[in-house]
Amino acid sequence: MRRIKRSLCSSCAAALIIVVFFCLAACQNGDANKITYTWYDADGTLLYEETLDKKEKPTEYTLPLDSDKWDYVEWQKGAKITEKIAHRIPKNSYFIGNVFQIVVQNLGGQPTGTGSAFVFNSDGWFITNAHVMEDAYYAQAIFNIPNSSTGESYTYLDINTGSYYHLDKDIYIGKIDSFSAIKSYYKEIPINLSYEIGQPTYSVGYPHSSAELIVNEGEVTENWSDLHEKLYSGNSYICSSSYIAPGSSGGILTNENLEVIGITTLGWKDKAGNFISGAAISAYNFNKLLENVNTKDLLSLQERFHQNEKVYIGYFNEAKMHAANGTAEKMFLEDGSVAYVYEWIDEDVNNEGDHYSSTETLLISDDGWMSYDSEYYWEGGSRRTIAFYGYYDHQKQFAYFTYEFKFEWGDGTYYTVECSDINYSSTISLTLNKCVVKSSYSFTPSEKHITYAKEQFNYIYEWLIDDMARFK
Repeated sequence: MRRIKRSLCSSCAAALIIVVFFCLAACQNGDANKITYTWYDADGTLLYEETLDKKEKPTEYTLPLDSDKWDYVEWQKGAKITEKIAHRIPKNSYFIGNVFQIVVQNLGGQPTGTGSAFVFNSDGWFITNAHVMEDAYYAQAIFNIPNSSTGESYTYLDINTGSYYHLDKDIYIGKIDSFSAIKSYYKEIPINLSYEIGQPTYSVGYPHSSAELIVNEGEVTENWSDLHEKLYSGNSYICSSSYIAPGSSGGILTNENLEVIGITTLGWKDKAGNFISGAAISAYNFNKLLENVNTKDLLSLQERFHQNEKVYIGYFNEAKMHAANGTAEKMFLEDGSVAYVYEWIDEDVNNEGDHYSSTETLLISDDGWMSYDSEYYWEGGSRRTIAFYGYYDHQKQFAYFTYEFKFEWGDGTYYTVECSDINYSSTISLTLNKCVVKSSYSFTPSEKHITYAKEQFNYIYEWLIDDMARFK
């Protein structure tokens, strides 16, 4: 009996072991044929999860819905083969009321450069790089916002004033005229003073003077500030792999939450011309400046950059006004400069009873070039031509002009007086004292002839000096 009992117990134990082993093997064999797939949004929140046999294909789940900030563009692989993360990029439209393109203009209103800028409050105050605005006579803010009144795809607003300019720090703070017209597009985009190496970044601006606002992804690569920056600006920079190029200057660098961490300022390329890295002035360097803007500090662009050019600017702008009402003519010179030209034509009888005709022109260019030309013809065949031209000096006025005088009689005899070292004196003998005199063969001009040429010079010089003095 004991043997039988023992034998039966041994048999039951063996059977139990076999059953347990079979269950474990089956379970292990079942897990090995299953895979769990996961889908996450960009913030790491689990969206979907499914466990499938190895031979089954995972579901093609739709991306999360776009928001006012983000476009979801594709599923990207995560840290594991079975993990996918919804990749998103910021919408350009999110920034269109804040980041705009600056077009800097010369005195004639012609574009001389472009940059980017960031509106940081609802009154239209903005920040950009100082090197973008340097030497501007005029500037325009161009927003990627349709203008319903004109039917244009963009909205153009003038920039006439600024409250802060520091070329070493490379920061300019200004105010946009009539910003209220697009105020509804403005967003409160926060500024964040902290960042970390490897943190995602987005550069927002107009690289290569692009027509549309462009957003480029990247990440923080390092902090940078060389000895020059430490000594002269005190700025610290955030280096990033987010693309920037000429035209990006003054745009913004944001973190993954679209908070501003810097102003895009510099870019480096390798020898082949490929982009290596960009650098943004850290928000730490300008945050306090933005908090303390004041309208009492505002200066016009011409007051800030061209105060010593007041006389010439006034004279040029008067000619511009006369062109608008038809008493002067606008023209473009060969180098692209804008100029305004006055022309006076006359026919009369002089004191000696001789009939004459005359044409006089005065040209004023946006780059400082001026010229006065006159031609007089007398009925006896005599002719006098005068040219007075050069770049106006805002301190020394006509000191570097050239004066050319020629008088020719009906028989072809002539003499000329030329001078490129202008000297004016109310005492005629001291006027143009370094002039060069030439004449036709077998004719020697007398002192009376030279004095006549100098008198004409003094007449023109005094007239221009007095005419421009109205704008001091």
